[in-house]
Amino acid sequence: MDPDARRYASATARNRGPIFDVLRRHLPPKGLVLEIASGTGEHAIYFARSSNCDLVFQPSDLDANALASIDAWATTVRLPNIRPAIGAGPSRTPT
Repeated sequence: MDPDARRYASATARNRGPIFDVLRRHLPPKGLVLEIASGTGEHAIYFARSSNCDLVFQPSDLDANALASIDAWATTVRLPNIRPAIGAGPSRTPT
């Protein structure tokens, strides 16, 4: 995946910490978390990085550019607890 496909949202840097502070109170210690409409993928990466490896994040989006960005972020950071993005179409669904 081309790292140049990574997209950035300036709001992510401001709100990812406060959002994760709320989420962590409700997340299980292990399992699979589906993030719907993951956009750039930055939140999913931050949440996965801030969690233990037993909590796996599954980003998703319908937009092809968002899917490319999510996968580019995941490829760049190489975290064990983030899955490739899923979206619309037969080639973007999990196996």
